[in-house]
Amino acid sequence: MTHLTKRALQLLSLSSCCLLLSTQSALAWQDAQNAPEQPPAKSAPQIYKVVNEDGSVTYTDTPPPNADIVELDVKTRNVVSAMKVPKPQKSKITKKKPDYSVSITSPAPEATIRNNAGDFVIKASQNSASKAPLYRLVFDGAPIQRNSSGIFKLEGINRGAHDYKVELTNNTGKTLASSPIQTLYLHQASVFINNN
Repeated sequence: MTHLTKRALQLLSLSSCCLLLSTQSALAWQDAQNAPEQPPAKSAPQIYKVVNEDGSVTYTDTPPPNADIVELDVKTRNVVSAMKVPKPQKSKITKKKPDYSVSITSPAPEATIRNNAGDFVIKASQNSASKAPLYRLVFDGAPIQRNSSGIFKLEGINRGAHDYKVELTNNTGKTLASSPIQTLYLHQASVFINNN
C-alpha cells in the first residue's frame, strides 16, 4: 500500500469520525430541544489523535496509549437547525343556509268573507329559490292543516274575526319560515232574520 493511499485512508477515517461526531452532536441537540424536561443530553464522545510510527495520524474514539485528546472548536460542528414547518390550516367551507319565504295570496289582509256555511279557502305560495316541502296553516293560534300545495279549504268556521298565518316546515315539522299574521272577518246571515 503506497504512502498516498494510506494518507487518503487516514483522511477518509478522519472525515468519518467528524461526520459521526457532527451527527451525534446534532441528534443530542435536537433531543434536548424536543424534551426540555429531561436531563441534559450526554456530551459527544471524546476523540483521540494518535501519531503512528510512520508519521501518519489516526483519529479514534477509543483511548490508546500515548494519544492526544482532540478539542473540537464550535465552528467545526455541523449542526443544522430544523426548519419549522407551519401547520396546515383547515379551510372553512361555509355552507349557505337556505333562505325560505312564504306569503298568503288570498284572502287579502283584513278581508271580509260572507259565507253562511263558514266555508272558505286560504292560499299561500313560496317566494324564494329554496323550496320547503310542506305548508302549515295556523288558524286562531292553533296548527290545523298541513299539506304540500299551500291551499287550505276550511269548513264550518264560526263567524267573527280570525287570525291566521302560514308556515313553511320540513318533514319533521320544524318551522323554516312564516308569513305575517293576518286577520279575516267571516260574516254569516243571522238565523233571526225572517226570510219570508
